Amino acid sequence: MFGTVQETPYDLQFSLLGIPVRISIWFWVAGTILGFSALKAGLPFLLAWLLVLLVSILVHELGHALTARWFGYSPSILLYHFGGLAFYQPRQNHSRARSILISLAGPGAGFILWGLTELFYRFVLPRFYFDLAPNFQQLASFIVIQMLFINLIWGLVNLLPVLPLDGGRICQEICMAISPFRGLLYAAWVGLIVGGLTAAWFFRQQETYPGFLFAMLAFSNFSIIQQYRNQFRR
Repeated sequence: MFGTVQETPYDLQFSLLGIPVRISIWFWVAGTILGFSALKAGLPFLLAWLLVLLVSILVHELGHALTARWFGYSPSILLYHFGGLAFYQPRQNHSRARSILISLAGPGAGFILWGLTELFYRFVLPRFYFDLAPNFQQLASFIVIQMLFINLIWGLVNLLPVLPLDGGRICQEICMAISPFRGLLYAAWVGLIVGGLTAAWFFRQQETYPGFLFAMLAFSNFSIIQQYRNQFRR
């Protein structure tokens, strides 16, 4: 989400559904930091958290990538830090509508995974849950709860109009359609205001990590505004 990610010998690279995927070593480091509290319940819970994080973010990025490929663009996926990116090269038939659909496809894929997890939780898990050992019951509950939370709550948060989140990119496309020369500036102002208010709300709820995250996002949008102003002062 922030800055470039250099390739390292420890990165995991493979192809999924014909789409090149690279998982940076920093994805695992950041994921471990983010889910470190799970280690209090035991190492299997931290490993389960990393698996849930991997599956959820990979499905999200596959939503972007598969939609881009459906439009005829060649995609690739990178997982890094606290998130991921789906890259694609637009062609002459690219449009704002297609860009918005590609942006929406990521959260949409996550919402589908959330729905499937909810069905599993309601109709499948109860059939064998009480046959599991107590430790496995706790682990199964942990996995399901984290899957539901990440794919619903993170998906909704990702739709906030704050660059570079998907909601911010959608906002940028709409602003660019209204004003091609100042659209990015308008989107950055929206991102600065919404990001700042969201950071303040999280801090008020004593949610430190998302508070700092949105504070950084707000500052990133402020930097875009400053760059825009400096460009036109020359």
